[in-house]
Amino acid sequence: MERYEAKKLVVKAGLELIHAGLIARTWGNVSCRIDEKTFAITPSGREYQTLTTEDIVEVKIKDLSYHGKIKPSSEKGIHAAVYQLCPEINFVIHTHQENASAMSATGLDSFAPSSDFSELGRTVLCAKYALPGTKALIRNVTAALKLSSGHAILLKHHGTLCFGRSYEHTFQAAHQLETASGACINENGGQIQTELPNEIQPILDETKALLEAWKASEQAGNILINTDFDVVRFSRLGSDLKPLLDDFAQIVGTKIKTVKNDAGLIFPALKTVSAVMVKDIGAVCWGKDEMDAVAVSMILRKNCKAYFAASAFGRPHYIKPLECVLMRRVYLKKYSKMAEKNKPEEKR
Repeated sequence: MERYEAKKLVVKAGLELIHAGLIARTWGNVSCRIDEKTFAITPSGREYQTLTTEDIVEVKIKDLSYHGKIKPSSEKGIHAAVYQLCPEINFVIHTHQENASAMSATGLDSFAPSSDFSELGRTVLCAKYALPGTKALIRNVTAALKLSSGHAILLKHHGTLCFGRSYEHTFQAAHQLETASGACINENGGQIQTELPNEIQPILDETKALLEAWKASEQAGNILINTDFDVVRFSRLGSDLKPLLDDFAQIVGTKIKTVKNDAGLIFPALKTVSAVMVKDIGAVCWGKDEMDAVAVSMILRKNCKAYFAASAFGRPHYIKPLECVLMRRVYLKKYSKMAEKNKPEEKR
């Protein structure tokens, strides 16, 4: 494919992923094969709404080398693995989509979709866990790709890797994987829903009071209250919420406490983590601005969903604490600063 056309498709795909709810902010990545030696991929730490073709980076499949000052996605290696193993594949997307990510936290090595999906094959494989952006992750993904009969695999505790002969086939694989994952979770008692029936109004009254208390406190940043089904359901357990997914450890925190509905307990906790579970209410999510708070809320909901999905298949297996701490530090020191640097002037 001609270089400029490949880069245009990558930019287009980033926007479509956001609009479809398959990724948010700077998470996930997209690539398109240019030829047998090179692919074009999204840059590291950049929001998809701001990207132009000039921001898309050309990377060599063989050695992951590239030219210029713009760094390609840190997950370029798993894209290269697809292009190396599958010469017929021309497009790849790595997403953190909700149902499939929850499915990746179940501990299963594979699952069989209950219906026929043209892009998934008879079995969806789950690559073994490894820290994001590492050679170990590339090796684990490569091993799963060699055994896969479909055009999508799960990355344990992380997300998905979807690929196809074309842009359209790749998106079809991502949507089919989301549907198949949701069905599998529901069939095993995961109860995927969006809101609590018949009992939301008392919760909304409590959240209004919390928002007013935050405004009166004149503290920095923005908060929002998440009252989605799985978030409220988890808050009722009274337990700490620990990372089942990489992006939760990175962006929300290494452990989120559940506290009583008391601003004196909630607001101080937000100084060290990006969210607090509030007993029987849901969660308070904090961000530097509204967009950041929305992102935290999305990830927290996904981690709660992952908890109940993993519980449906047995005992939840959390990411190791040391690995969570490492990911959190890397994010705070590197990616959050990069995202801030790359914001358009009018949004800073």
